[in-house]
Amino acid sequence: MQNITIVFNKKMKMSELIDADYHLLLLLNRLNISLGFGEKSVDAVCRENEFDTDCFLFLANYQSNKCIINIEEAFRTLPLAPFLRYLKSSHSYFLDRRLPNIRRKLELIFPETDKALQTVVLDFFDNYMKEVFEHMQYEDDTVFPYVYSLIDKHSDKHYSINIFEERHNDIEGKMNDLKQILLKYVPGTTDQMLMINVLTELYMSEEELEAHTFIEDNLVIPRVKEIEAERKKKK
Repeated sequence: MQNITIVFNKKMKMSELIDADYHLLLLLNRLNISLGFGEKSVDAVCRENEFDTDCFLFLANYQSNKCIINIEEAFRTLPLAPFLRYLKSSHSYFLDRRLPNIRRKLELIFPETDKALQTVVLDFFDNYMKEVFEHMQYEDDTVFPYVYSLIDKHSDKHYSINIFEERHNDIEGKMNDLKQILLKYVPGTTDQMLMINVLTELYMSEEELEAHTFIEDNLVIPRVKEIEAERKKKK
């Protein structure tokens, strides 16, 4: 990956942004922004896809330029709703694409002589997928509607973001456990290129989930707490 040394801006061509960091293709995918944008600017592509340009640039810069932007300060000036859309889309990405794709590959890497180990690994991964599904479904069904209600100023008095914060568990830690199992205990008789492909996806997924969790824990939750406090003052 290139060492990104510029802060992305809305006048850049979207193609230039992707050339600077091809990992941002996954950000486009999560936001359902299709390729084929020609010479259009970042701003034009975002407006065509009805996604706030400044929020998109924040996400792109957060992914590529953490060392040269003040993340908390930049987030403070932005609307919250687009980030809820991004987080919800990310859930679909993980549950419908990324994790099922990893599982399909896990089924293929073990030779016939290692079916017992394959069963252990697949059971571990299936339990992990179930945990991630429950985690993300709770956010989609309970947390995000509550936050939208706060934004729209008709919040549910029977819920608080503190409830979510207390039960917000670590979903990327087990990804590392699976990586270690594959690295240390799967024999060399497996398809090594396929194994490298699986491990690469696991490393990328772990990084993506860490970024996802950071946005929720360090940016969204504190903002929601501020909104809750403002609502209480007005009562």
